Parts: sequence; C-alpha cells; structure tokens
Amino acid sequence: MAVTACGSDNSSEDTRKTPSARTSAPAPVTSSADPETTAKAQLLDAYRHYWDEKAAAYAKASMSGTRLKTYAKGNALGLAQSDLKNLKTSGQVTTGEPRIDPQVISLDLQKRVPLAKISDCVDVSTWKVLDAKTKREVALPEDRRTKYVSNVTAEKWGKRWIVLDVKPEDRAC
Repeated sequence: MAVTACGSDNSSEDTRKTPSARTSAPAPVTSSADPETTAKAQLLDAYRHYWDEKAAAYAKASMSGTRLKTYAKGNALGLAQSDLKNLKTSGQVTTGEPRIDPQVISLDLQKRVPLAKISDCVDVSTWKVLDAKTKREVALPEDRRTKYVSNVTAEKWGKRWIVLDVKPEDRAC
C-alpha cells in the first residue's frame, strides 16, 4: 500500500517541507501565449486533484463519494483500488495527507494524445494509518520509507489530464 511506502532508513533524507496535495494552492491556469506553460499548469493541477481524491478515498477506505476515477485511470487507478481493498480488509483508514512536490520532466503536446511525465517527491510521514473502529494509530515498521520518488505518466484526454501510471521507487528524495 502506498501509505506504508518502502522499507529503508530515512536518516539522510531532506527535511524541507513540501506542499500538501490538499492545502497547496493550485497551479494557476493561465491564458498564456505559451501552450506548454499552460499545459504544465493544467497537468500539475490535475495531479494535485488526483492526490486530494486519493487521500479522501483512503480516509474512508472507499472511493464512494470521491472523484478519483475522474483523475486516474489504468495502473494509477488500479493501485489505488488495491490499496483501498487492503485498507478495507484490514479494517483501516488513513488520516492526514501526503505532501507532494511534483515536477514536470517531459511534455509532448505534439502527440495525437498529449503525454507527460512527472517526477514527484512524495512524503507520507504525516499520513497515518488508523484502526477504522478505534481510530487508534496502527503501528507501522519504523524503517519504512516515508519520503520517496514517484514517477508518473499522464495523458491529456480531451481537455483533461489523466494520471495513468504511478511507479513509486525504492529510493528517498
């Protein structure tokens, strides 16, 4: 499950605060003459919404009432659904939210279906797993990685960017 992330020592990690997916200001969508700048802003805005909806779903171990399917398809949606099934089966939910620091690393607007790649530093240290009934925090391995690199692929379907693939790496950021 993405909440528990990967196992590793975090002692050498960068401790700077990254914006929360839920509380960071959305990237302004401008009417810039530069289509690439506008596309990047729209892409990052959609990606932040993906994390907002994912955090909302994990908080109740259900996609019901969220718009996660609006922002994620394919592998990205499948991983979230698998995590949600594991949370529900374990009688767990989450509280808090991850902090993200996405950077667009490639953008191809010339393709028939525009394609983008994002590299993100995901910090799940403030995203806690709780027992759904008691609301007590579930003990997780102390050596789990709480800040890691995630590689993301998105496509623009019509006027919307859709997160298609999310690949967390077993390395700190």
